[in-house]
Amino acid sequence: MDINIGETLFIIVGAAISISVGELVSWFLVYRNADYKDLVSRIETAVTKYNKEKESFVKETNAKNQEKRLAQIESQIKGLNYEMTFKKMISNAAVAILSIVTINSIGNYYSGIVVAKLAFEPFWILQQITHRGLNGEDLTDCSYIFIYILSALIFKSNIQKIFGLEGPKMPFGPGGPQPSLFKQ
Repeated sequence: MDINIGETLFIIVGAAISISVGELVSWFLVYRNADYKDLVSRIETAVTKYNKEKESFVKETNAKNQEKRLAQIESQIKGLNYEMTFKKMISNAAVAILSIVTINSIGNYYSGIVVAKLAFEPFWILQQITHRGLNGEDLTDCSYIFIYILSALIFKSNIQKIFGLEGPKMPFGPGGPQPSLFKQ
């Protein structure tokens, strides 16, 4: 079966355009607003304060007070993070709708068409994505959805890095700080 490189490139370009438009929508709805910029600066200030407090943590008589200050800063960061998530919710919904429309549009044309050939046979979980909508038993055949997803992941992270849309870095994961931070 012949693979047309133009069709594969069309899917990659379609993913790039879709992600670019999605990030533009996010910028328009969220990132350009003064509220968002203020929230980012408040988070960065709180994270800096948290890191300084964590570095100066000593196990002495004032350790209880220091633990309380760290806990207070952590709760402030969590509250600010929740507020940021809420601000991004509408933008994320708009980007999700745009992605669904793009995937459906590309899928209407490329349904059942092999757009790439994999150099390996994917393991069983990936087979559901790589071989989706294709007839035949050759599991190295690749459908449009796999190319689109890979391209979208690559373009989204790079566009966010290039234009500075990543958001502030948190000193701990979504579950909060690790208990080992306090016990040394």
